[in-house]
Amino acid sequence: SGKRADLGVNLRGALADDHPAVRRALSALGQVLQSRGEYDEAIAVQRELVGMAAGSDSPELAAHMSALASTHFYAGQYDTADSLNTLVLDMNRRLHGNRHPMVAEDLINLGATQLERGDYSAAEAFDRQALEITRAWYGEDHPKTAAGLTLLARAMVYQKRNDEAKALLGEALAIRQRVYGPMHPTVASTTNELGNIAVAEDRYDEAVAHFSRMVEIYRTAYGGKHYLIGVALSNLASAYNGDKQYAKAEPLFREAIAMYDATLPSDHTTTAIAHIKLGRTLLRQRRFTEAAPETLAGYEVILTTAAPGNSFLRAARIDLAAIYDTLGQPAQ
Repeated sequence: SGKRADLGVNLRGALADDHPAVRRALSALGQVLQSRGEYDEAIAVQRELVGMAAGSDSPELAAHMSALASTHFYAGQYDTADSLNTLVLDMNRRLHGNRHPMVAEDLINLGATQLERGDYSAAEAFDRQALEITRAWYGEDHPKTAAGLTLLARAMVYQKRNDEAKALLGEALAIRQRVYGPMHPTVASTTNELGNIAVAEDRYDEAVAHFSRMVEIYRTAYGGKHYLIGVALSNLASAYNGDKQYAKAEPLFREAIAMYDATLPSDHTTTAIAHIKLGRTLLRQRRFTEAAPETLAGYEVILTTAAPGNSFLRAARIDLAAIYDTLGQPAQ
């Protein structure tokens, strides 16, 4: 932190605050802070950049607002992210027209918050609009098209439209492996969706294979510390849970939560979901006293952010009712 502060003082001592070199340095700093999970610090830097560029529509202002929105998204502050991304979408439409890739990126970002809230049909609508723009711009055999296919498939998986999703994912995986090779994070992203479908269809051996590959790719790509490693571990644990292999699932959920604690805010939705899943694993092992605080910790966070029909919210309520009933706490 001291070195970053010294850099800021040195640059601003030599150049005007709004000099392009200062803006580039602040933009890079904001991205580094975001990547490290230091969201409050990143937001402060990115807000300053937005203030510097404010005044009229410009690609620079749109980029700074989009970066700020992304940090709010990763911090779990979805309403703020949506407000910013809506402004950016309108700005990019004015700057570039309705069929530009920047417009597709903004639609994807709006879809991401809807997915996190559990409004999967709204997420699908945003992702479908984005894919239409992306395909027309880049063509059928481009990584951007593969990314759009994967995002749309993800929204379909959550709606249990698996056959449609598998067709999209097959296209995406073929593109990504051809362009990036077998060990790239984008390959892991597509593999993740195939694993989710396998779980939904009770094909747990296949799901374990997909999620194990996902863990391997993310560990190779990111080293020992990244929230995506936690996502992969949690998904692998979920596959074991589905197959009633609770003893295998439990340590993986605990490892995932530890990874989230090291890389995400303490009240993040992703961490909350992992607590709910760990609670269910303990419940299935009839370890009710241990299960209660895990499930409750996740439930209290999800309750403040999720749509009323969110599946994890319902699962937590069902599990808490079973836990308190067994423990002889009917009022709870």
